[in-house]
Amino acid sequence: MIATILPSSSNFHAVEYNERKVAEGKAELVEMLNFGYISNMGEYSTEDLITFLNDYSAKNNRIQKPQFHIAFSCKGHEMTHEQLVSFARRYMNEMGYGQHGQPMLIYAHHDTDNNHIHVITSRVAPDGQKIDNNHERRRSQDVINRLLQQSENERVGESTAKALEYTFTSVPQYMAILESLGYECYKEDGDIVIKRAGMIQEKVSQAFIESKCRKDYFQDQRRKYQLRAVIKKYRDMSSNKEELQQQMRDKFGVSLVFIGSKDSPYGFFIVDHHTKSVFKGGDVLKLKDVLQFQSDEERFSKAEAFIDEMLDDNPNLTTRELNKLLRRQFGTRLMNGSILFHGISHELPEHVRQTLRSNDRLSWLQSFHPANETEAAVLCSMGKYGHPNRLVLGEQSVNKEKTTAQLHELFDNTPDESLHDKLHEDGYYILNDNDQYYCIDFANKVILNMEEAGLDVDRLKRRQTKQEIARIHPSSPQQSPSKPNILQPVRKALQQQGGSKDGSREHEVGGHGNYDEIDDERKLKR
Repeated sequence: MIATILPSSSNFHAVEYNERKVAEGKAELVEMLNFGYISNMGEYSTEDLITFLNDYSAKNNRIQKPQFHIAFSCKGHEMTHEQLVSFARRYMNEMGYGQHGQPMLIYAHHDTDNNHIHVITSRVAPDGQKIDNNHERRRSQDVINRLLQQSENERVGESTAKALEYTFTSVPQYMAILESLGYECYKEDGDIVIKRAGMIQEKVSQAFIESKCRKDYFQDQRRKYQLRAVIKKYRDMSSNKEELQQQMRDKFGVSLVFIGSKDSPYGFFIVDHHTKSVFKGGDVLKLKDVLQFQSDEERFSKAEAFIDEMLDDNPNLTTRELNKLLRRQFGTRLMNGSILFHGISHELPEHVRQTLRSNDRLSWLQSFHPANETEAAVLCSMGKYGHPNRLVLGEQSVNKEKTTAQLHELFDNTPDESLHDKLHEDGYYILNDNDQYYCIDFANKVILNMEEAGLDVDRLKRRQTKQEIARIHPSSPQQSPSKPNILQPVRKALQQQGGSKDGSREHEVGGHGNYDEIDDERKLKR
């Protein structure tokens, strides 16, 4: 276990870094604690997270760089991401960051051979006091050493006992179970030596383990066929054996334990944690077939052909819908008209990109549920989409009554001179089409004829100038230069940017500003 406390910052740029990793498919947000309203939003942006942390940290304006960013890394997969998260929670408590109400983000990264996580919080406590950082380097290492010793003493006994619960037919298979649990094993003087983090943790008698072997065990042939199919499928979604191992463990509770050197294994075992049994790898799938990974060119070519086929079957497919299929089939995803796989991108042909952009925009406009042709025309003018006839009319938005009630409350409690500005501040966009006033509520996905909703639009007319309310016509949309750009939320929504929802150690606290270098773990030594 190695931990690195990364530099503080005034703008929580660590959030942007980790969210970018999420968008690239290299990480995921596994825990969000005490983020108030954001936790219940369903969808949120990187900016939402940063804004919340900045607002929270403003309780103490004397702290100029409130970001606390630490990463925890283990050797290979000796600890799962879940175990790392559990360790991080205890560490943060010991360091003073575990108070009730302390906001915290935990990201699990999948882009290196070593499991690692990043944790981000504020150096400001919930009561506004600064969290103690005196002698932080020494305290950090003391906490890590103490927690690791406690963890290892507890875990090694649990692991050796747990391994005996599995069905195995040989001593090497028992050793494979322990290796799948994060230990290094070898035989010496009649014992099985069990190591972790370079230290011998325990020794177990080979004779005792041999007495527990099930020599006459008849393995489930149906399970073998299932494992063979799953391994072949996820082999084609992985770029190397380490990634295949990770996917099989995370998705199916199956560990692939290779025998031999890292670069040139000569065999493997399959430890099935679901059925608590061990298979000789070659009985399920030949090693050369397991290691026959696709090149990036092959993967992108197959994914592109698949997209063409899906669009032929359903010309209205959106990027979101295709991504569900691509993730299952190839482990890839679409973003801005390109196929992404572990940070490598492949741009689709222009006609496919145009089709997807059009489909995405149509789907987004349809989410406002226009009731009639006029509302469809207003939406299409706002969204610069030239085919209002493709929108389905008459569907009632589930949020229409909610938006109407919110607008009535706002009208009732806002004086005339500030009504228009208040509407804009609260995220409502007012459009005038042939003296009919429409409100577009981007948050609730509603378009509303304000007069039909019983709102006094004369109050807006009295304040109307060319600079305040854009007059929108289907043939020539315009917008006010003095007000916020009404198309900015549209562009943002259509950019298909990834986020958390749809980092590594500190022997030497601080001094690491290049996150990518740390995530490459060039300084991790064993």
